[in-house]
Amino acid sequence: FPFTGPSAGVVVAWKKDDGSQGWLEVLGCGMVHPNVLKAGGIDPDKYTGFAFGLGVERFAMLRYGVQDLRQFFDNDVRFLQQFRD
Repeated sequence: FPFTGPSAGVVVAWKKDDGSQGWLEVLGCGMVHPNVLKAGGIDPDKYTGFAFGLGVERFAMLRYGVQDLRQFFDNDVRFLQQFRD
């Protein structure tokens, strides 16, 4: 992850529709890079940060065939209603 360092993550294997194996990165985390803190007006000599994300929406992408991760965050009710049940 370019915005953290050192970084860590969990990668899980999954079977693609064509039967081949794919890899999915979830649970990314790391120490916030000093340049990111500077860009936010935070003194990296005084403060540090830890960033993390679960990535559960990536599992939903695979399950429902969603091609663009950003659709989950657009707040388009028409898109989101398909996941009600």
